[in-house]
Amino acid sequence: MYQNWIDLGKKKGITDLEVFAVRNKNLKLMVYQGKLDQHVQSDVENVTIRGIYNNKLSTVRFENLSDQYVDQMLDKLIANANALTVVEPAIIYEGSKSYPEVKDELFDFGSVPVTDKIKMLMDLEADLLKNEFVTQVQTTQYSEIDTETTLVNSKGLHLKRHNTYAYAYAIGVFKKDDDIKTAYDIKLVKSFKEFNAHQMAKDTIKIGVSKLGGTSVKSKAYPVVFSNEMFGEILGVFSSIFSGEAAYRNLTSLKDKVNTKVFGDNINLIDDPLHKDAYFKNPFDDEGVACQKRYVIEKGVFTGFNHSLKTAAIFKQEPTGNSFGGTIQPTNFYLDPTSVSFDDMIKEIKEGIYITDLVGLHAGVKTVSGEFSLQAGGFYIKDGKIDHPVKMIVVSGNFFEAMNHVKGIASDMKFLLSGVGSPSVYIESLMIGGEA
Repeated sequence: MYQNWIDLGKKKGITDLEVFAVRNKNLKLMVYQGKLDQHVQSDVENVTIRGIYNNKLSTVRFENLSDQYVDQMLDKLIANANALTVVEPAIIYEGSKSYPEVKDELFDFGSVPVTDKIKMLMDLEADLLKNEFVTQVQTTQYSEIDTETTLVNSKGLHLKRHNTYAYAYAIGVFKKDDDIKTAYDIKLVKSFKEFNAHQMAKDTIKIGVSKLGGTSVKSKAYPVVFSNEMFGEILGVFSSIFSGEAAYRNLTSLKDKVNTKVFGDNINLIDDPLHKDAYFKNPFDDEGVACQKRYVIEKGVFTGFNHSLKTAAIFKQEPTGNSFGGTIQPTNFYLDPTSVSFDDMIKEIKEGIYITDLVGLHAGVKTVSGEFSLQAGGFYIKDGKIDHPVKMIVVSGNFFEAMNHVKGIASDMKFLLSGVGSPSVYIESLMIGGEA
């Protein structure tokens, strides 16, 4: 089918074509107050055709796969190309020399009865409601995703990748006296048997109860420790500064700093599409470029930008396999952990803040300058140990300065659903806004 589309496009005068097809099969279940509140199932195939016409690269996207509609879309691609006034590199990739082999478990979640999935959600909700501090469960949700991607082009490239996973969580409302908090813990699995509703409830309860009874702290500079999840979120927000697109558009302060030391010697930021602990593994990007492990920051030195075919051509570099969803982004991007335990990392801190919650990660961050000011919550560190909950604080600083003042990196590496991973990180000093 796809080859027929390519042949048709070439008859219309399109020099080179590429078909990028993604089939998504999804199931979403929601339970509320012991009843099934939502049941949504979908099976959709989206197609993107990229083509070069008169040395201009144009793109069309559609879901109707009939030959008649494809014919219309190819005509639209030609019309779009004729309308383009910006001249940028027009490339259809011939393929990499080799591609990594992905060894990933593919589980057929559809083989599990829906009744089992609903029961798991009901058990999760019921277990949460048994806790004395839980006043309500706002929602309990299960989602499963089965994604098949096919890339075929006129240069003989034919690639496929397949990924299956599911996740579930419940949002609990916790109350103690006048203090009310919400908490959840997303469980992502590659096989349904990995779900354990009772353990998931325990994990959510532990998070929620630990937040209750928090107090503020005096405004001043403190040693600050970010949890693995929160520092992963920060890395995710700032990952755009390593993009060749950002360099092309002057939206990163790293543009002229390739092969320059920008962070502390203890900082290694790695992009590894096949990391054994990552949820998702990619042998190639959306342009057909092989993905590979590479150091973006090695011992504090910035080694180079993540590139698509376009930005690689502009900067006369090799593409790095980081083109996904029409943008440049890392695959499994993480801060290299150490062998130091969390407890050992914080034992020298006499008075500090351990941050486990951040709010406003996009509104409160300026990626070009590195400045950030974020509402936060977490725990007070006293004499090297976690002491009591802290709330109603604001953490402020500069990302680039902070990455030059990292005093500790723990061993508790964790990947987020976004594909960004981090251990807990100890920053020498950041400003905490709290009580006067």
